[in-house]
Amino acid sequence: MSASYDAVVVGCGHNGLVAAGYLAKRGLRVLAVERREVVGGACVTESPWPGWRVSTAAYVVSLLHPRIVEELELTRFGYEAYRKDPASFTPLDDGRSLLLGSDAASNAEEIARFDPSDVAGFERWERDAERWGRLVYETLAEAARSRRELTAHWGVDDARVMFEASAAELVRRYVRTPVLQATLATDGLIGTFAGPEQAGTAYVLAHHYAGRAHGVQGAWGFVRGGMGAITRALALAFRSAGGEIRTEADVERILVSDGRARGVVLRDGTEIAAECVLSNATPHRTFLELLPAGAVDESFAERVRAWRCEGVSLKVNFALGELPNFTARPGTQLRPHHRATIHVAPSLEYLQQGYEEAAAGGVSRAPMLECFMQSPTDASIAPPGKHLLSVFAQWFPYGRDGGWNDARREQAADLVLDTLARYAPNLPNVVEARQVLAPPDLEALIGLHHGHIFHGELLPSQIFDHRFSARTPLLGLYLCGSGAHPGGCVIGTPGYLAAEAALEDRTTASRR
Repeated sequence: MSASYDAVVVGCGHNGLVAAGYLAKRGLRVLAVERREVVGGACVTESPWPGWRVSTAAYVVSLLHPRIVEELELTRFGYEAYRKDPASFTPLDDGRSLLLGSDAASNAEEIARFDPSDVAGFERWERDAERWGRLVYETLAEAARSRRELTAHWGVDDARVMFEASAAELVRRYVRTPVLQATLATDGLIGTFAGPEQAGTAYVLAHHYAGRAHGVQGAWGFVRGGMGAITRALALAFRSAGGEIRTEADVERILVSDGRARGVVLRDGTEIAAECVLSNATPHRTFLELLPAGAVDESFAERVRAWRCEGVSLKVNFALGELPNFTARPGTQLRPHHRATIHVAPSLEYLQQGYEEAAAGGVSRAPMLECFMQSPTDASIAPPGKHLLSVFAQWFPYGRDGGWNDARREQAADLVLDTLARYAPNLPNVVEARQVLAPPDLEALIGLHHGHIFHGELLPSQIFDHRFSARTPLLGLYLCGSGAHPGGCVIGTPGYLAAEAALEDRTTASRR
């Protein structure tokens, strides 16, 4: 048995490091262990090719909670985020395109080219979407409330949006232009095995409007140096408070005796004793793989087995020799649309068809794409004159018929590139390297069960009091990852809430 700690944190993704940081700031002796040789989980910056700094998995920031940035003093440790503007660029096959950003007059001009009546509808959409985002934001750093409690607080109409509406139903209330509808609906689909017509996707959309990392409700942006700068700052903050990190320390099981968690055993046989354990692993990994049989009752184990957690996200990172040359806005010199989220999402029908192809057991033959280029605004990301194109593609299910292999992975990446080339024909000739991560790769590399980026769906049956809580049925064990309320994205509050629960229980026990 090695040295004893007040707490051991399993997994050094951003939520695990947040939990560890809060515990260490309160004076606890804390050890955080990480299976990989680098901390960060899905929130890392790595160099698959010399001279490049790639945000391997997570790629943009909005929901990282401001109180965490402030209380853990992340800016002191190098965290710097900036807003992405323009916000979105959606090219079309007919040579038209839609560019939206922070300038209301420019937005009105862009939208009026399609349908002048949608200008006022879009303005109403922005007001209401920001309101829904604020409602969700208020819940991010507090214990989960029930649907009844939230309905009483929000009002019946807004609660119905959150718990019952589809993204498609929602956007149709405001605008008629197909490309505008689809552009707005994509936030309800990211990471989700559902189409825009499926009930509950409106909450996913509101969740993506809940961030205030850039001081503007719902705005998204980049982190200087890539997403690993977040977890680097968290690790430095944790260590500055006296915390200890061990990498290449793979946890084999959680120690349990006398009905409570007592530490962990590493794959190499090292035993680490602790008064409590906080797991940043997924619910499946935590409760069904790391705990001994019988540590939680069968009804709870069955809930974990029934948890909806099939990843559908394919990440492809392209090293480019020059900027994409879009037919809709020609040129390889830097222009505003190169700084925006580039969507391939021409209509709600297109998006629904892609989902239905995947739901039938295949993959989307016409995928929804979200593409980002940080290199135009951060020269540290790519070599001089080069650009990094990160593509988030759906729907490519973990459990597709016939499974995944190297050939299918490369075929999926080829499909992504061919799809983009319809709008930017120069791309196939300027790709110098690519990194492809299908859902099984996200599982193997990062530990995301079935490759699900949120540790489980953010649909109504798995949010708020229907999500897992920080406190678990086993005393001394806390869940601090995205499987716990309030869920996925780079938020940090699942880690914060788990640390608060552990500290409260520790105080209560000391008073007995």
